[in-house]
Amino acid sequence: MQKRNVILDTDISNEVDDQFALCYLIRSLDNVNLQAITIAPFKGTGYTPVKNLAEGVDLSYNTACEILDKLNAGFYKDVIFKGATSYFFENKGINPASSKIIEIAKANEHTTIIAIGAITNIAKAIYHAPEIINKIDIIWLGGNSFLTEKNNEFNFRQDVEGTRFVFNSKAPLVVIPCRNVASNLSTTVYELEHYLLGQGEIGQYLCNIFRNCKKAYRKDAKDIIGESKTLWDLSAIAYFLNKDWFKTQEKSCPEILDDTSYQSITNRHKITFVNDLNRDEIFRDFFIKMGYTIE
Repeated sequence: MQKRNVILDTDISNEVDDQFALCYLIRSLDNVNLQAITIAPFKGTGYTPVKNLAEGVDLSYNTACEILDKLNAGFYKDVIFKGATSYFFENKGINPASSKIIEIAKANEHTTIIAIGAITNIAKAIYHAPEIINKIDIIWLGGNSFLTEKNNEFNFRQDVEGTRFVFNSKAPLVVIPCRNVASNLSTTVYELEHYLLGQGEIGQYLCNIFRNCKKAYRKDAKDIIGESKTLWDLSAIAYFLNKDWFKTQEKSCPEILDDTSYQSITNRHKITFVNDLNRDEIFRDFFIKMGYTIE
C-alpha cells in the first residue's frame, strides 16, 4: 500500500489537546509519511500566556521537540518548521512553514494537511502558490457547527480573513466544528490515568499536562467535582485515520461574515462539514496506540 503524505499544522503550546494529537499521529504512522510539522500562530490563552505570536511559535517549536523525544521519535525534529508570526489579515508574507507546505505539495502527487490551529500558514501557502490546491486536501478543526450562530472559536476567530481565504480557494476542505462535534471528545483525569499511566514517560507526561491544564481554569474548589476536558484536536487526526468514525455532509461553501457567522449560499463549490463523531472508537484507538492492552 502506498503511504499517504501528511503535514501536521499545529499551535501545540496553546493548550494540551495538540500534544495529545501529535502523540496520536506519531503512534499511527503505519502507511503514513509524515513530511512536516508546521507551527501555527496563537494568541495567549489562560493556559499559555505569550507576549506576541513569535513567542508562541517558539514555545510550540520547543514543545513539539520535547514530545517527539518522549516518544523516541526525535528524528522528526528535523521536519519541524516555524510558521507565521503575523496573521493573514495582518501580513500575507511567506514564512518557513508556508514555504515548506508549498515545497511538499509541489513535490508530491497528493498531500493531506491536518490543521489544528489558526489556518494562517495554509492561507499564506495558497496565496503564494494557488496551484497547490489541486495537490492537497485540508482537514481543519475550527469554528462551530451550524447549530451555533457564530464561530467565536479560538482557531476561527484569530484569523477570520485567513479562514475566509482558504474556504474561497476551492481547495478540498473538511471542517470539523468544535462546539457540538469535537466537543464530544471529553475525558477525565481518571480515564487518562487508567489507560495511560504505565505507558512510559509519555503516558505520565500526558496525564500531568492534562491535570495541570484543568487546575489553570478552576475558579472555585468545588470545580474539581465532575470535572472533564475536551481533547478537541484528536478529532482531526482520527478523521485522517478512519472516516468511518464520522458523519459528514457536503455543503455549498458558505460566506463568512465579519462577525464570524456563516451565511448559506447555494451553487458554490462544496465543503465537507463533520456533523458527528464516534467518541468511543476514537479514544479506544488512541489508548491502544499509546500502549494500553487488556490483561
